[in-house]
Amino acid sequence: MSIRKKIFLGCTVVAFILLLAGVTIVFEMQRIRSSVSAVVSENVKSMNAAHSMQESFYGQNMVLLDYVSTKNDSVLNDLEIYVSGYEAACAEAQNVISIKGEQQILDSLNACYLKYTEIADNIIKFAKTDRKLYLQYYCAELYKSYDVTSKLIDRLFLVNKKAVEGNSLLMNDNYYRMIMPAIIAITACIILIFMLNYFIYIYFISPMVKIAKGINAFNETRVPYNNDINTGDEISALNSEIKRLAELVKKYEKEN
Repeated sequence: MSIRKKIFLGCTVVAFILLLAGVTIVFEMQRIRSSVSAVVSENVKSMNAAHSMQESFYGQNMVLLDYVSTKNDSVLNDLEIYVSGYEAACAEAQNVISIKGEQQILDSLNACYLKYTEIADNIIKFAKTDRKLYLQYYCAELYKSYDVTSKLIDRLFLVNKKAVEGNSLLMNDNYYRMIMPAIIAITACIILIFMLNYFIYIYFISPMVKIAKGINAFNETRVPYNNDINTGDEISALNSEIKRLAELVKKYEKEN
């Protein structure tokens, strides 16, 4: 194999290793980013839905309390708006479930909210008839139901918040996984470079030094040039030509 081919082959191997490492890093980063981004996106949507549910639920409760104190039917128009907002946010949360246990929280939340609406209906009914004893009872029950339901909404929000934080830590851990192919590639390239230098020394530098010493010895003392270099490349051919030239020089000198 010629020197040119040997050097070209070494450079090709190094380039191939670098290309392979680059492709691996890009693929790994893309895969991790896609999977984590999808999960984080679902968590953020659940958090936003929980926040909207809490706002709408708080609005419903305030409307009911306002209605009890004023007995103004026009106040109930706002109640429908808050109820619609709550139901829309609840449907959104149901569509973006991505955490284990999130469905159970939503099921409990739906049951508690249903109980809350039943109590609210009784409050509206007894507020119109002005039956104070029953009204006071249902207002107390409304407060309890509101507190339980509100805490479940907060729990839904916190579960997704923890999931987002966990995924952030996962991204941080995966950062080291992503740079591992680069570290391996760099290490492999360093090894290959040392190997390439070693082979260049063995197949090029060392033979050239040997040829130079042989020529120098021949020029100074006319010691026969007997270097044997069997690398099968241009240096081997050069050594043979130098050996032949040295023999011609000695023959010429003898004849003259």
